[in-house]
Order: sequence, then structure tokens, then C-alpha cells
Amino acid sequence: MKRRLLLLSSSTGSGHDMRAKAFAKWVREIHGEAVDIRIEQVIESTSLLGRFGVWVYNTIQQHAPLLHNLYFFIVEAVMATAHRGKVGMGGNAYRSLLRTYNPDLVVSFHDSTNRGYFEDARRVLGKEVRCGTYCGEFSGGFGYSRHWVNPSADFFFARTAEAREFAVRRGMPREKTSVFARLLPPAAFRARMDAGEIRHFRRRLGLEPDHFTLFLSTGGYGANHHAAFVRALFPLADKVQLIVVCGRSPRALANMRHLCRYFPTLRLHLEGYSQQVHRYLEASDAVVTRAGANTTMEAIHFSCPILYDCLGGLMPQERCTTRYVLRHGAGRLLWTASGLRRVLEDWSEKGPDYAKVREGMQRLRATEDPRDLVKDVMGG
Repeated sequence: MKRRLLLLSSSTGSGHDMRAKAFAKWVREIHGEAVDIRIEQVIESTSLLGRFGVWVYNTIQQHAPLLHNLYFFIVEAVMATAHRGKVGMGGNAYRSLLRTYNPDLVVSFHDSTNRGYFEDARRVLGKEVRCGTYCGEFSGGFGYSRHWVNPSADFFFARTAEAREFAVRRGMPREKTSVFARLLPPAAFRARMDAGEIRHFRRRLGLEPDHFTLFLSTGGYGANHHAAFVRALFPLADKVQLIVVCGRSPRALANMRHLCRYFPTLRLHLEGYSQQVHRYLEASDAVVTRAGANTTMEAIHFSCPILYDCLGGLMPQERCTTRYVLRHGAGRLLWTASGLRRVLEDWSEKGPDYAKVREGMQRLRATEDPRDLVKDVMGG
């Protein structure tokens, strides 16, 4: 009989879903058809209020990130009330899902799908069902949701030792905790390109093989300030070229195409939602991105220095990421578009500040194998 694996996530941003999908791909690669996997965006799929909350989250992220400093406390309070010992908001639909799917293992990849969700799983399915968490935060402190920690979990994986210690202080039994950083899809672990292959890859994109290459990245839902950055970088068109990805936003892609007509000498490759983010990070000298945990982990994996897009303010969750990266000297913050031009005046020459940040990135690289994570979570 197949084992059944239920992965709990939500599309607040794209990082939670990406980690759940990466884990599912590794399980399939190792176990093949012996395991049935279901990824459930359980917050929005079980409740109209939850769906509305996810929409508000993503709308604020795209248009007014600073407002998340208020929204964060609202969500923390709502979830504390809704999930005391059992799932309240959307609870009936979730318990029905448990009875219908009957999973052997429940793994949460979202801060709001731990408390109450594990207790309900054991009430419906019995104590033999295993429940645990993979927390993608880089550090504790402001922005780290208290709902990540459910002491009744059978296991808790933190992304860094700093985040693990914070979870222990928040009540997670130490003996249940472990650290695993590199939860990325199998594609990120293929053979790395050498210098010649990177030059060839850039040519295929219509770029110069030896120019400083900056990757303007974005979340899956298109939260970015690409237009402002393109305008700011035009004076450096002889030194800097761009790879620009716009996410699942046709409007953002159309606006960028229109804008690029006014900067014909700025060499760039432009596309919407991309399946080649790993290759773009590998082929770039630096990346501009919101402070998402997943893109940060990918950049660390490829030792690609990070410039964090802080235009419009930082969200609390993003601060968990920037604290960690800045503490280790592996990135910089951009509060204005003109700030990017000032940084790249040095970085485009591979100057001392660029070398320092790249060294910080390389120090953070881990050597873990995701197969070991799967083995631990699956219980052998």
C-alpha cells in the first residue's frame, strides 16, 4: 500500500509553496510511485476568510510592503484565536480532507499551518500519524511568527542554527529540532556551469559574455521595482547588463517591454515567469530581489551576492532574512533605485566591496544533501 504524504502550505508570497514543491520532487525522485503526495494550500482552500487574508497579504506585498508591519500583528492575533488546540477557521474542511485522504505523514511548510493542524490530524487519524514542520526562516526576532512552533510536533527542521535556537526559546523541545538549509529542487543540484559555459549561456540570452550581469528577480506574483531600477542603471549601460524576470504578472511584463524601448543601449534579457531562475543566478554576478527566504537560499547556493530591494519598506518576515544575511556580510540593502547605481559603480568593476560580499556568500554555503532530509522526515 502506498504511503500518503500531506504537505500543508499557502500562497502568501511564493516561498512556502516552492519549499513544499521542492520537498515533493525529492520524495518522488527517491521513492517514485511508492508514495502519494498531496500539496494543499490549506488556508485558502478551506475558508473564504482565509482566501481573503491571503489576497490581502499578496496585495500588500506588491503595493505597500510597509503595511505588513501592521498586518503581521493582526494575523498573529487572528491565528492565535482561531487555532487553539484545533483548527477553527476552515477546520471542518480540513478535518474532512484528513478523513478523505488519510495521510500517514503531515508536514507543514507555513507558519499558520502548525498549531491546531497537528492536533486535528491525531484526533481524526489516530496517534500513529506523524506531524512536523519545515521552517524556512533564517533567524528569529521580529518577523518570526510564534505559530511556527507547535511543541506537539514529532519533528521541527529549521533552516539555520540561529532560527533553531529561537524556536527552542519559543518552546520547541530541543530534541525534536534539526537544521537543514538547502531545501531546493533537484534542478539546483545538477552539474555547475564552468566559466566557459556561463559565457556561452549569456550569449544564448543575447548578452555579452564578459559584462557584469545583474539579475532582477521577483517573487512568483510579480512584486518588484524593476522599472525604477532599469531607469537608474541606464547611465551604466556600457558596464552592466540585465536578466529581468517579471513573475506571473502579464501587466508587469508588458510594462517592462514598453519601458525598454526608451533604453535601447541597455542590454537585457526579459521574460515573465521563468523556470530557469537557478541558471540565471548561476550566470549572474549579483541579484536584486525582495528579501524572500527562498531566493536568498538559492543565491547562497550559487554564491550570487544579494542586493535587497527595500523600496516601499521591509515586511516583518523579510527582516528575518536580512538580519541573517547582513550579519554574515553577504548582502546589501537598497532603499532607493539610485542606491543601486551607486553600488554597481563599484561592483561592476568587481571592486573590494563586491569581493567582500561574495566571500560572505561563499562562507554561508552548506553541503547538505536533500535526500537526507527526506530520509529523516519520512522516518527512514
